[in-house]
Amino acid sequence: MKDDKESFIAFTETSGFDLFQRLSLELYPNYLNLIELCCYHGAVNCFKFLRTKYNFPITEKCLQYSFLSGNPEIMSECMKVMKPDDSCMRYAIISHNIDFICFLMNEHNIKISLESCCEFKNLQAFLVCLDQCFNIGCLFPYSASFNIPSLCRYLLPFCEDINKKCSNGNTALHYAVEGNSIEIIRLLLSHKAKLNEFTETGKTELHIAAENNCKEVIELLLSRNNKNYRKSDKTSKTGRGSQFLLLILFYNIYINTLYNIFYYKIIPQIQIFKILFT
Repeated sequence: MKDDKESFIAFTETSGFDLFQRLSLELYPNYLNLIELCCYHGAVNCFKFLRTKYNFPITEKCLQYSFLSGNPEIMSECMKVMKPDDSCMRYAIISHNIDFICFLMNEHNIKISLESCCEFKNLQAFLVCLDQCFNIGCLFPYSASFNIPSLCRYLLPFCEDINKKCSNGNTALHYAVEGNSIEIIRLLLSHKAKLNEFTETGKTELHIAAENNCKEVIELLLSRNNKNYRKSDKTSKTGRGSQFLLLILFYNIYINTLYNIFYYKIIPQIQIFKILFT
């Protein structure tokens, strides 16, 4: 992490040290080796040491993580043996480095992932897409994720279908609910956005709102469609009360202390229970 080359060399020379070990920790869930870790953290000196002394092979993950850490030297070395791919674009979007994003788009013809722009709230990358898109109406569903009502209002007249689904099954309303964007939700509903639409993973807007403990959003959605809200999903035929009870239990957040569990998780859920069961 600190790119301490001298300490790193000392570790590698320790008896029994496994140079080709792979680490799997909460921070690194994908079993990364040492050179991949160097790329992840941008540790260019340790990276060069592994390459020069041990001829450590560069992997696809090395190049991908170099766009996350943003070290140009590591990136340049990796691109000598690997070609950038869609994952590189995803990591460039995560890092919010618009120069890397434009480089991948212009030099390697890799498309900007709009889903990644929404997931990681990269407005600048989204605006690059908007600037180069011939049919800007197709970008409307994604605009709802940034919690900028003026952006949605600007794109809305160009949108042919307000209920158009993205590749992940999300509509503009799903994105607005994910972001707890009350003003945008009201805007969409006023233009006849449909409720009860399923995402690719089988969630409705109400599922998403309950998952995120969005009490105000739940109240708004129920007030708009209280009588007709679908009582079944793709996996069960339970009523809406049981459905949300199971949902909230399934998405229970792991919090270390009882204090945090009570004050930051249980109380909001009790409020949601009151809404759903009354």
